[in-house]
Amino acid sequence: MAEERRRNELEAAVLAFRDAKPEERTAMNAALTRSQASILDGLAQEAAEAAVREEDPERVRFGLAALALEGGWPDWRDTTVLLTLLHVSARKVGLDADGVFYEEARALAYEPVKERAYFSNAGAGIIRSYAGRPERLKELDVMGYEEYTGPNGFAYREVEDA
Repeated sequence: MAEERRRNELEAAVLAFRDAKPEERTAMNAALTRSQASILDGLAQEAAEAAVREEDPERVRFGLAALALEGGWPDWRDTTVLLTLLHVSARKVGLDADGVFYEEARALAYEPVKERAYFSNAGAGIIRSYAGRPERLKELDVMGYEEYTGPNGFAYREVEDA
């Protein structure tokens, strides 16, 4: 029950983040706890999967907003994996994935607080940086993931022996 409430609050926070001013986004990112960042990561993966299942490009944008709020914290490598799932989903629903990533990075830009800007592409910059990666590095197998059909339909999972 408490977990569901936190998820609902964070979903609302992602929507508010999209409409916030850059300085408000900075404050929202700075206030995140590790637990909340983990929930945002889960929301981003769910959005990637739902985008394909529901053929809904807006789910990709929601997932990108969740990751912009998370901003690569506490570990940018985890965020990169999730960006891969969203990128693959964007292509599957017919979007220009790199174009959407650049648009969202620009629309969701903010300056991370010093404590969170520990790498060169913190904040929404991680989305822009990801779009500029070589195409091969945007594939599921590179991140050790695969598509599968789970109980809810289309999903992503880690490959056991990757």
